[in-house]
Amino acid sequence: MKKLSTLFCIVFLFFGAVLAPHHIYARESEQLVAIGDSIPYGYNLTNDNTLPSGEAFPYIMGEEAGLEVTNLGIPGMTSSELLKAVRTNDRFRNTIKHADYVVVSIGGNDLLNLLKENKGLKGIKMEEVALVVRDLIFNVYSTVIELERLTQGDIIVYNIYNPYPEAGDKLEAPLSYINAQYSSLIELLSRFTNVEMANAYKAFKGHPEYIIKGDVHPTRKGQVVLAEIGLKLIED
Repeated sequence: MKKLSTLFCIVFLFFGAVLAPHHIYARESEQLVAIGDSIPYGYNLTNDNTLPSGEAFPYIMGEEAGLEVTNLGIPGMTSSELLKAVRTNDRFRNTIKHADYVVVSIGGNDLLNLLKENKGLKGIKMEEVALVVRDLIFNVYSTVIELERLTQGDIIVYNIYNPYPEAGDKLEAPLSYINAQYSSLIELLSRFTNVEMANAYKAFKGHPEYIIKGDVHPTRKGQVVLAEIGLKLIED
């Protein structure tokens, strides 16, 4: 009887160890939250744009780094709209609170809206660009500060690539100006927040194949490149 009792205890302990939850030892997946416009959304990578594309760069980053991804990108979103969402939208705020990494891609629509108002590149003036940049930089600054309040995670901000490479040098002056301001802002913010800049402008320069022909959005290859420069910052 004693031997039988001992055997029962051993069997009980064995199955107890096998069937018991392993949350004590299991590592919970880190969270990556992507916010911004149609670029992290992966717009036009598929025919149906009703949901973020699984080929968008946040998902590539998640797959490569073993991160759980929540994509809150919204096509057409501007920097002022993003700031409002981060400040007042419960879904944004509650999701960001649990983020280990927040990826921000914003500003392209601020510039594109200016081009639309001027009916193209010919009518654009640097004075008008300066006003857009002023508002953009203020909105990005305020967004990063709000993100810092919400999460202890790292923040990666992408600057703006040239959406019209076929335009040659016509956009270089305003884009260089915008991205110089972007760089200065992130350099300043990095002194007291966990923010770094991913240089999409540099990565896309000289590579028109990274942008869908007749469009302003990244191709699948372009999305891979965006993921690579973001992953480098995470790994460093």
